[in-house]
Amino acid sequence: MAVGDTPAAAKVSISGAALAALLHRCAAAAGDCDGLLFGRASRVPAPPPSLSDYDDHAAAAPPAPALAISVSGHSSLSHPSSLSDPLGRFQLQLQPASIPSAPVGFFSSRRRTPLRPSMRELALAHSLAETLAPAHPLLFILVSPSASPNLSIHSYDYRAYLLVGARLVPASLGVVNVGPGFRDQYHSFVAESPLPWLPPHQPSSPAAGHAHTIGEQKAVDDMVDGFGIGRLQGAVCSAAGQAAEMDDMYAGMIRRLEKLAREVEKSNLRVLEQENRNLLLRFRSAGME
Repeated sequence: MAVGDTPAAAKVSISGAALAALLHRCAAAAGDCDGLLFGRASRVPAPPPSLSDYDDHAAAAPPAPALAISVSGHSSLSHPSSLSDPLGRFQLQLQPASIPSAPVGFFSSRRRTPLRPSMRELALAHSLAETLAPAHPLLFILVSPSASPNLSIHSYDYRAYLLVGARLVPASLGVVNVGPGFRDQYHSFVAESPLPWLPPHQPSSPAAGHAHTIGEQKAVDDMVDGFGIGRLQGAVCSAAGQAAEMDDMYAGMIRRLEKLAREVEKSNLRVLEQENRNLLLRFRSAGME
């Protein structure tokens, strides 16, 4: 689909969980923030031809959307205006390895402002479209969180736009929860996991458990502490004793998280000690000790 096509030919949707996470990110930010939107864009198969005898009804029916854009997640840095410079030019500050897939668009959060794209956001949309070169119209979601004076009521206004030609055109955004309307997103789901592929274990081949590479074993070690690939393969492919093995695997994950938490705590302590030493040196150089 070309960028210049009409937005009526695109169906834009976001899952309820993804929308809740996006609104929470905008509300938790200290000020304005922005980030990338991830999901999937797929062509919708043409509906079957109508068998009605009334041609007028068939001609008056609205055309079915030719493209479906579904948002499944987002990525945002902690400081505001992380996607562009002051002129609205896109600048990628995330590591390429941390980007799960090609973005389908971006979002921006501005508190207590009208839900209209600014000139900077329009420039960012053009710059991002030139960088990503998507085969579908770029999606832009504008969020405006607000709260009552006593912070007892929080409100979230949002609106979706599609980059059509040189303009950001408003588009309808559907929120999809679990149910019949969730089938489109379910059918387009592709699992992304760092764990290696685990074929069924063959008892007749004793070397089957040793066919995994060192990189695959390292991927398992990064997620589970002390849980080998052979043991994980046996837990996945065998129903006997599966519950106990899964409990041990989750316990290994918890041990891994606790180890990472202790490493972060130690690194934070070293950073604090270094900051105290730097402060003492500044006091000494200024003769304030």
